[in-house]
Amino acid sequence: MPRPTAHLLTCIRNEGPFLVEFVAHHLVLGFDRIFIAANDCDDGSVRLLRAMQAAGHVGFVQHRVAAGKVPQAEGYARLRERFDVDAAEWLMMLDADEFLNVHAGDHTLEALLAAAPEGVDVIALNAMTFGPGGQTRWRPGPVTAMFLDRLPEGHRANGALKTLSRNPGHYGAIHNHSLTRYRGPKARLTVMRGDGTLREIEAAGPLWRELRHVPRGEIRHALAQYNHYAVKTPDAYRLRQSRGRGAAPMGGPNLRHDAAYFADRAGSGIRDTSILRYAGAVAAKMAELLADPEIRRWHAHAEQRYARRLAALPAPG
Repeated sequence: MPRPTAHLLTCIRNEGPFLVEFVAHHLVLGFDRIFIAANDCDDGSVRLLRAMQAAGHVGFVQHRVAAGKVPQAEGYARLRERFDVDAAEWLMMLDADEFLNVHAGDHTLEALLAAAPEGVDVIALNAMTFGPGGQTRWRPGPVTAMFLDRLPEGHRANGALKTLSRNPGHYGAIHNHSLTRYRGPKARLTVMRGDGTLREIEAAGPLWRELRHVPRGEIRHALAQYNHYAVKTPDAYRLRQSRGRGAAPMGGPNLRHDAAYFADRAGSGIRDTSILRYAGAVAAKMAELLADPEIRRWHAHAEQRYARRLAALPAPG
């Protein structure tokens, strides 16, 4: 039986230092294509993505987001217009600070998909949220090796879901947590949770609500999780605050990423090194990408620009 194909989408804004690792990690896991939308970037991300696209590692679109429009919704729509993102059997959306981490089988995407029985339409995975682990200042390097302290499994932050959806062409729109506006032949969709248990949801319902978050008691991580590096270090978090939100209208205030959000996630104290099982393969893939002089040049540029912006931040009030 041929291996099922899967595409990955992400939308970014000024996240250049993290792109090479993000792409390398998910290519190692087994995604066939990665498509990235970059909005209103001025940190070298566009040049970096252009170089990665020229080398065949990603597909990429650059776009500007008008005031009042939602950057991620705009980005996903533009990727769908530009590329045949629906050609794969499965489609997933992750942010650039989210890394899939498979516990099933040989820890590949293929092993996770093989764990889904025939007829499963959606695989809904919970977050595992990682904090700074006592680190106070950002430094260059792979995020997945730098931040190894997480919150307890049942923490409310881990109730967030990201999904792999089968037959993406059956959906009319892409939400940052799931596909939505189902227009396929089914009246009910079968969802496999992160421990392999199944449930059914109404296909005609608001899927973005059903597949966005679960209560603490329903958090599951047995088959897979996505590691969410939501805050990194205090200085990196302050820069994130100024970047705005991808899931909220452009130009509006960022009311979510406040001091309480950071404090809630900075209390992580449980060591979780499971994602390091990919470290050797990801390091080799990153070296392969960075062997391209244009990718190496613009990756270094993005890191330098990021460091300068951190240094220019006013002292915490």
